[in-house]
This record gives sequence, C-alpha cells and structure tokens, in this order.
Amino acid sequence: MRRLLLLLPVLAAACGGADPAGSLPTPPVLDTSTMEPLVAETLSAARAAVVDEPANGRRWSDLGLALDAHFFLEEAEACLAVAIELDPTLFDATYDHAVLGTMLEREVDEVVARFVSAAALRDDYPPVHARLGDFLLASGDAASSLNAFERAREVSAGLDYEYDYAQLGIGRALLDQGQVAPAVERLAPLHARFPGDPAVATALAQGLTMLRRVDEAAAVTARQSAADSGKVQLGDRVRRDIMTRSRSAAMNFQRGEAMVKRREFAAAAVEFQRVLTVDEGNRTARLYLASALMELRRIPEARAELTAVLETSSTDLDAHRMLGLLDAESGAFEEADRHFKVVIRTAPLDDLAYQAWVTALGSMNRWDEALFRIEGWRAASPSRPEPAFLQAMALFNAGRRDEAVEALDAAKALAPGHPMQAQAERILSR
Repeated sequence: MRRLLLLLPVLAAACGGADPAGSLPTPPVLDTSTMEPLVAETLSAARAAVVDEPANGRRWSDLGLALDAHFFLEEAEACLAVAIELDPTLFDATYDHAVLGTMLEREVDEVVARFVSAAALRDDYPPVHARLGDFLLASGDAASSLNAFERAREVSAGLDYEYDYAQLGIGRALLDQGQVAPAVERLAPLHARFPGDPAVATALAQGLTMLRRVDEAAAVTARQSAADSGKVQLGDRVRRDIMTRSRSAAMNFQRGEAMVKRREFAAAAVEFQRVLTVDEGNRTARLYLASALMELRRIPEARAELTAVLETSSTDLDAHRMLGLLDAESGAFEEADRHFKVVIRTAPLDDLAYQAWVTALGSMNRWDEALFRIEGWRAASPSRPEPAFLQAMALFNAGRRDEAVEALDAAKALAPGHPMQAQAERILSR
C-alpha cells in the first residue's frame, strides 16, 4: 500500500488532475467523436458515474476496466490505482492493475507487488499466478516464475481448463533453469494432448534437442510443420511469441477460451480484443470475439468483426455461418440464405444453423426448398427431434396436409412432449 500511496500523485495526474478540493483526481476526458457510438456511450456513462460519486472505488474500477477494454491503457491504469486506493478489496481492479503493469513495461518489483496484492485477495484464481509466472520468466527470474506456475497449477486442480497453460509455463521455466529432463517430462504429455499447439511443440523440441534426442525433436518439429502447412494459419505466432514475450497475447487467448466455456462473455470479449491488438490477423480470436459479442447482443459490433474476417477470406465458412445466424434473426432472410449456401457447398451445418436456415426459407414462403434443407438436416442429425417437427409444419404450409399429419405423429413418437410439439399441433389444427 505504501508503494501505491507514493505512486498515486503521479497516476492521479495521468488520470486527469486533482479535483478542486485537491483530494481526488478527476476522471480523464476523452475525445469520443471518432468512436463507435456504443463505445462512446459506455465510456461516457462510466465517467459520469465517477463524477457523480468521486469517492466510490467501484465507480473508478468500472471506469478503469472500461478504458482498458477499449485500449486506453495508461488512463485505465491510473483510474484503477485510484479505485484500489479507495477500496483495496476490489479484486478485479487489483488484478487488472497488475496485468496492465506487464503491458505498460512498469518496473519488475512494482508489477510483482501488484500481483501479490491480487493474490492476497483471490489466491484461488489461477490466472493471477500464471500471469505472474509469465512476467517473471520474461524478466529473467526463472526460479520465481516456476514457483508461480506451480501455484497456478495447484489452484487450478479439478477445474475444467481446456488448455493447461500452467503446465506449459512449468516446462518453460524448467528449461530456462537447465532442468531439461523434468521439463520434457512435463511437456511430453501436454504435447500428446495438444499436438497441434506450436508453443508446446517448440518447447518440447527444444528440450529434446538439449537432451540430444535429436530424432525425437525432429519428429516433433516435422509433425508441427505438417500441421501448419495443412491448415489455414490462425495467428499461431500469438502463442509462439509467448515463449519470449510476457506481453504476448497468448495468455489473453487462453483466458478468453476459458471464459467462453464458463459463459463469461463480456470478460472473454475483452481478452480477444487484446489478442487482436497484438495480432490483428488472428482469425480465431476475431471469430471468438464475434461469438461473444453475439451472446452479449452487441450485434453491430459482432457483424463488423465477421465482415473483417470475410475481407481477408471471402469464403470463410465460420464467418458465413455466423452472419447467416445474424441475418436470419434480424429478418434479412435472403442474405441469410446466401451465407448458409456458401457453407453447405463445402461443409455440413450445425443444428442451430440448419434451424435458422429453414426458418428463413419458411419466412420467404419457399416451402419446397425448406423441406429439401430439412431432409439434409435429418440425414445429418437423424436423432434430433427439431427437424422432424419442422418437417411436419413445413409440409402443412406447403399444402401437403396428410403428409404433415403423418410427419407430426412420427415426430411425437421420436420425442414425446418436446417443446415444439405444441407449436406444430397448433399449426396443423388450422
């Protein structure tokens, strides 16, 4: 806390200067004229809340987090410092303040102190320790980095993390300390689980080479090269960069993936936006971001991200599928139809896309085509009840009542009491 007290006057000045009473700084004033309307509204509202309650730490925290989310990093750091000074129990402010220290190249001791403060509030939050480990490793303190990664691994035990970043960190820290055999023991199982991950492959190949297991290292490298050549490059340099740069977006990417799994879409969107500031062409991060924005009902922003993907690759199947969903929901049925047709030429649709497509075709009274697409859906997902019920309704609307009744009976036998049953019965009773 003493360090924060010493820093606060400097940070307060960065955040807009002191108020007339000289006790608290004023929040920063930003030029919002060139911003997206939603962004400008969000930042203006957060600033207004601080002006209304300048002694409320949560208000300062919300403003700082909003500024960070929209890449006003220095302003965000300063406002979060004020929030922490007002209320040292605010974990989100304390943690993000620490992360910003790694991005803005603050002194090592200062950044470590910030992470220690965050860990004191939430020692059970794995990213606190993993981020600290990554920062320490890039700063040349492999021993302390190893301790941090091991703590991250310990507190994440039992949690459903799809990608074990702490285990990779342990392997990298061991390699940096010259403990090559233990590093390889850690990395080999991780590589078996994630054979296409370039960061894991690079670290394992390095360890095997140091152990003079040259043939095995060459096999790992060749396998990775083959995987890279056989797929569209999805910004893999993000994870490669994490091998040497603590401010790489790899940790943001991993955190974003985990947040999507936990349906924490607002936080996930922030992480993927940070990835894109480092790797603008990362297709996967942009699609993840668009998906999170769709879940948040921030539709214009989601559409802009998907359009950016298509500007790079006009036949990107995922972008076309997601735009099809947006267009079907918004009533742009012709556009939805065009997007789904691009996808179906190359790959099958999932159930959600099929349902949106059939609904769009029905909304345009193109019932014969809707029935054709339903048949394709049923062939792809024979156990799904939704296409069976939709088939009954489409047959009725196409004027084929007897077939519709038979189809409805078959659907009810497949899934008695399904939520779509009542809707189908109402339509067929007309």
